[in-house]
Amino acid sequence: MAPWGLELVRVGAVAPALLRRLRGDLAVCLAHPVWIADFELSPAEAFSEERRQYSASRLLAMLQEPPLEGAHRRIGVTDVDLFLPVFAHVLGSAQLKGRVGVASVHRLRPEFEGDRADPQIMRLRILKEVLHELGHTFNLVHCQVPWCAMSASLLPEHVDLKDPSYCEPCSEIMGVPRDGILSFFLKGDQP
Repeated sequence: MAPWGLELVRVGAVAPALLRRLRGDLAVCLAHPVWIADFELSPAEAFSEERRQYSASRLLAMLQEPPLEGAHRRIGVTDVDLFLPVFAHVLGSAQLKGRVGVASVHRLRPEFEGDRADPQIMRLRILKEVLHELGHTFNLVHCQVPWCAMSASLLPEHVDLKDPSYCEPCSEIMGVPRDGILSFFLKGDQP
């Protein structure tokens, strides 16, 4: 497998501190370079008046520019509510065997469901969602191992059941350590 890295792109009003923390967490879990892009995107042109949400497909198209070098991947992190035509909402989306994905914190925030804000829950949820969308760019489909980052997640509660790591078959395909969660906790900066 060609060497690869992950570029994170701020899409909308995501807090820069959240993106910086996410970058560090991903670097530990993936053992590959992770950096924050030197550009940002506005989600405005992906807004659907009819749905009152933002088209994940349109954001994926926007994230393809400028072109990526080598085997690198790009994930946009946004705070807007995403949809795909056949779903009422999605937590994220990615090109299967493509190079880009998008993940949203909008519905992952505990306060979206009326709970108290919890930065640690939010931190783990967005980490797992980005790991999930990244896996799709490596042609991974939804995994049957319930704790794998690639298992399906329709709701934040589903995300909570997963680890911030991949099962052995998924990690082999991506070329990342299976012990991503172990590395994450051994780092000494527990979520």
